[in-house]
Amino acid sequence: MSITTHCEYPAIAKDASRDGFAVLVHAKAPALAPAAAKAARAPLDLVMVLDVSGSMGGRKLALLKQAVGFVVDKLGPHDRLSLVSFSCDARRLTRLTRMSDAGRASTERTVESLAAGGGTNIKEGLREAAKVIDGRRYRNAVTGVILLSDGQDNYTLSSRFYNQDVATDYSVLVPPSLIRTGDGSSPPIHTFGFGTDHDSAAMHTIAEATGGTFAFIENEAVIQDSFAQCIGGLLSVAAQEARVAVECVCPGVRVRSIKSGRYKSRVDADGRAAAVEIGELYADEERRFLLLVDVPTAGATDDVTSLMKTHVACDEGFQIRSILNMFF
Repeated sequence: MSITTHCEYPAIAKDASRDGFAVLVHAKAPALAPAAAKAARAPLDLVMVLDVSGSMGGRKLALLKQAVGFVVDKLGPHDRLSLVSFSCDARRLTRLTRMSDAGRASTERTVESLAAGGGTNIKEGLREAAKVIDGRRYRNAVTGVILLSDGQDNYTLSSRFYNQDVATDYSVLVPPSLIRTGDGSSPPIHTFGFGTDHDSAAMHTIAEATGGTFAFIENEAVIQDSFAQCIGGLLSVAAQEARVAVECVCPGVRVRSIKSGRYKSRVDADGRAAAVEIGELYADEERRFLLLVDVPTAGATDDVTSLMKTHVACDEGFQIRSILNMFF
């Protein structure tokens, strides 16, 4: 991990104070490990939630089976995979199964048995996925959920078709245990909208609420490529439970606020310390946060003042520190 800071201005006058002085904090995960170290990557627990409603029949289902088979091939013997299908209701097709030779063969047979029919109940599919994740006796280091659907939930959200004046609350589709809390304990749901009839608002909301990503698969033939990008990310997690901490050094310097987007942050009551919970970072992935800092006037003999220290730490235990200096 690396961390750097950048000031709004490189220097300010000694007799000038600044309120809301902008400081950009930039954290970056390390690059991919060399090929020789791939075997030591963090093992993955993956749950795939698959729409098998009537509209997924024919070529769509054939391509879905092929894409899931591709995912199975990419997983290693220490990774675990569970398959959940949904239409009118949801079914756990396989428990979390290690992708050993026997596990692969069993999973591939299950995939080939998939058949399309019925409606679209996304909420039940995700609820079953939550049961898989919450019911684990032990956990692999990395956890992820993939959701694919080509339609709109016509069970939980069916009332919106009868009352167009009421805004739809798509967040009801997400089980409480899968909603991102900022402490890294909940897995991301990576959503894939298949074809032009999928509910993009629902898929985007699900991804946003859980810290996942949303992808639109317009062309049926590229479903495997879309899954490949997602799996590539999950298999290259470089840091977990990453956290950026800020400590003010110079007396009088105070953190006013943090602009951290959807990431959980806090500022101590006295403004002398702050932190942002990042969670997982993939190889080479970057995060930027904006600090607004109050800077007092400098002492008469001060030419350089250390404003703050920034630290980045993760579950591997290592910590990187950076000191931000200001010239007067």
